[in-house]
Amino acid sequence: MGNIYFRKEAEEWNQAFPIGNGFLGAMVFGNVAKERIQVNEDSVWSGGFSNRVNPDAGRYLEKIRECLFEGNVQEAEKLAEQSMYATSPNMRVYQPLGDIWIRFMDQEAERKLARDESGLPYLKESAAEVEAYQRILNLEQAVGKIEYCVGRTKWNREFFASNPAKVAMYSICAESGEDINLEISATRKDNRSGRGVSFCDRILAEENQYIWLEGSSGGREGIGFAMGVRVCSCGGRQYQMGSRIIVEKARKVLICFTGRTTFRSAEPKQWCREHLASLSLDTYAERKREHIQDYQTYFNASRLTFRQEMNLDNLTTPERLKRIREGHHDIGLVNLYYDFARYLLISSSREGSLPANLQGIWNEEFEPMWGSKYTININIQMNYWMAEKTGLQALHLPLLEHLKRMHPRGKEVAASMYHVEGFCCHHNTDIWGDCAPQDYHTSSTIWPMGGAWLCLHIYEHYQYTKDKGFLEEYFPILKDSVQFFMNYMVQNSDGKWVTGPSSSPENIYITAKNQYGCLCMGPTMDIEIVRELFSNYLKTVEILEKEEPLTGLVKDRIENLPKLKVGKYGQIQEWDQDYEELEVGHRHISQLFALYPAQQIRKDQTPKLAQAAEKTLDRRLENGGGHTGWSKAWIILFFARLWKKEKAYQNLQELLAEATLDNLLDNHPPFQIDGNFGGACGILEMIVQDYQDVVYLLPALPQEMPDGNVSGIRTKSGFILNMEWSGCRVKSVEVESVHGTQITIVNETLESRKIRCEKGEKKVIVFE
Repeated sequence: MGNIYFRKEAEEWNQAFPIGNGFLGAMVFGNVAKERIQVNEDSVWSGGFSNRVNPDAGRYLEKIRECLFEGNVQEAEKLAEQSMYATSPNMRVYQPLGDIWIRFMDQEAERKLARDESGLPYLKESAAEVEAYQRILNLEQAVGKIEYCVGRTKWNREFFASNPAKVAMYSICAESGEDINLEISATRKDNRSGRGVSFCDRILAEENQYIWLEGSSGGREGIGFAMGVRVCSCGGRQYQMGSRIIVEKARKVLICFTGRTTFRSAEPKQWCREHLASLSLDTYAERKREHIQDYQTYFNASRLTFRQEMNLDNLTTPERLKRIREGHHDIGLVNLYYDFARYLLISSSREGSLPANLQGIWNEEFEPMWGSKYTININIQMNYWMAEKTGLQALHLPLLEHLKRMHPRGKEVAASMYHVEGFCCHHNTDIWGDCAPQDYHTSSTIWPMGGAWLCLHIYEHYQYTKDKGFLEEYFPILKDSVQFFMNYMVQNSDGKWVTGPSSSPENIYITAKNQYGCLCMGPTMDIEIVRELFSNYLKTVEILEKEEPLTGLVKDRIENLPKLKVGKYGQIQEWDQDYEELEVGHRHISQLFALYPAQQIRKDQTPKLAQAAEKTLDRRLENGGGHTGWSKAWIILFFARLWKKEKAYQNLQELLAEATLDNLLDNHPPFQIDGNFGGACGILEMIVQDYQDVVYLLPALPQEMPDGNVSGIRTKSGFILNMEWSGCRVKSVEVESVHGTQITIVNETLESRKIRCEKGEKKVIVFE
C-alpha cells in the first residue's frame, strides 16, 4: 500500500503531512485536541523586486582576472568582494501564508483545581483518553486520513488539496453521530515560544462562516495576500465570535481554505471568496472524486515497483526507517520513497504555478534557511531531474516559465556587472527573477553559471516532447545565454577559453603558494556547463533551421574549451590547476556534472574518465562526503551512471537512514526537498539510463531488488517504455513510439536490440 503511516500526532513540523495543489500547500499535524494546519501559497514572498547590482563590478573585472591568472588569489577575492558583491546581500525570501487552528472542545485536556498533600492548590490536567489513533497519507489518491477513538466514539478526519477546485478541504465526522463542537481560528505569526509579532494587517470573521486573514509584505511594492477559510456544518449551530467561527452540536463539519496574492490577482480576497463560495458538504464527495481523478492523471503516468519478499505495511513509517538505520532492508520503503517524490512534485509544481523551491511549497519560517528560494547551483535543477522521464513534462514548465521572468533581469545583470550583451544569473533567484549575486560568501556568490544551467532544461524538454514551437519560443533565452559566454569568456595562457572570475560551487582550494581561495579562472564545472550549453545551441539552430551569425563562432569556441583532466590522485580535477582542497569530503562534487546530469563522461564511451570519476567519488566519501540529503542523492546517480550497483544501493540505504525525516521528507539538514527528487531519480537511474542514442536497462540494479516492473518511462528518442524483470534479468520490454522511429536498447548482459516503429506503433521485445 502506498501509505505514509503514523500511530501518533505530529509533535513537530517535520512529522506533519504535506498536501498541495501546486499553488497552495499545507502541513497537517493531526492533533486530536487542537489541530494545526500550516498553510503556504507559492507567491507569498518577503517583498517586491530590489535592484541590487553593484555599479562598480565591470570597472574592476579585468583587474580581478589579472590577479587570478597571476596567482594572487586573496587580492582578487578582496577586490571582488568590494566591487562584485551586490549592494544588498539578499534577494526576497519565501514565507508562510498562515496557520489554521481547529480546537476540539470535547477532546481537550480537562483542567481542574486540585491540592497537593500540603494543601497547596495547583491545576491538574487530565487528557481525553485516545485509542486506536492512526494518521495516513495515501499517495495513490493524495488524500490524508486521521482516525481515532475517544471513549466509544470513532472520529474520522480527511483532507486533501485540490488543483481543479483551487482549495484545500478538511472534513470531520464521528461515526456514531456524536456532536461536534469546534472553534476555528487563523493566525500568521512566529509560533516559537516568546515570539509576539503577527505578520498580517487584519483577521476577521464574516457571515458566520468565513475567516479572512489579510496583509502585505515588503513595504510599498510588496506582495498583498489573503487567506480565506470557510466553515460548513450540518445538524447544529454555527456562528462567529471575534475572528473565530464556533460550531456546536454539528453532525459533520467541512473546513475549506485557500490563498491568493497580488502577484496573480488584483483582488486576492475576492478571488478566494469566489473559489470558496461554491463549496459545501453536499459537493464534498464530488470535489474529492474530481481531485483524485486529476491527481492520478499525473501519478499513474508512470509507475515503478520493486517486488518485496516481506510486507512491512503494518509498521509505521518511522518504525520502518528505524529498521533501515539498524541495517535491515525494506524494498517496500524504497517503493514508498519513490512514489512520495512523485507525489511531492505533483503537489508543488503545476501548470501556472511557480517552480518548486528549496522546500517545494512547504515552509513555516518567516526567515527560512537559505530563504527557501531557488538555489540554482544544483538544488532547483535536481527538483526537476525526474520530471520528463516519468511523464510529468507539464510539471517541468513552471521552471521553464520562470526563466522568462529571469531573462530581462539577467540581461540587465550581464550589461551592468560584466559590460557585455547576453543573459546570466548567479547561484540564486527569487520570485521576481533576480539574477544578481546572492549572499556575501566568496565560495558561492561569484558564480555566473546559474542561468546557463537552467537553460539546459530548455533542450531537455524538447528532447522528450519534440515540440518545435516550444523550442522556438525559448530560443531567445538560450541564444542570450550563449551570447553572454561568448562575450564574457577569456583565453588562458594555453589559448583555451575559460570563465572567470568564478568558483567551483562552495568549495575551497589550496595553491602551491599555500594560499587558499574560492575564486578562480575556468573551474571544471563551468567548462562542462558551457560545453553543454554550446552543444545544445548548435543542435537547436539545426533543428529550427536557423541561420545565426553566432553559429560558426560557437563551433570554434567549443573546440577550444579546456578538456577534462585527471589529477594526481586519479580524480577528475575540480579546477584548471591540480589544487589540493581544504575539505576533501565536501558536499558538492561539481566536477562530476559531466557524469550527471550531463553525458560527457560515459561508462561505455569514456572508460578512463569513468574510472577517474569513481576515484573522485571514493575519495570524497572516504573523507566524509555525502553528508547532506541532496548530496547523497547525487552520489546515487553518479554510481548508477558508473554501473556500480552495490555502491548505488549502499548510498540509497544511507539516504534513507541518515537524511530522511520521519514523514519521508529529505533532511539536508534541515528539510530541503531536492534530496527527495534526486533520490527518486537515482532509483530510476539504476533501472533505465537514456543517452538518446542508446537506452540501457538494469545497468545498476542491485541484488537486493531482483524483481520488479516499470511503466510509462519516456525516452529522449521519443518512445514510452514498459519493462518487467526477474532475477535481475530483463524479461520483456514494450516500446511505444510517440515521436520517434528508432530506439536501441541494451539489457543487463549488454545484449543490444535496435527497434524501428511507426508513430503510435508498439513492439514487445523478449530477452531469453
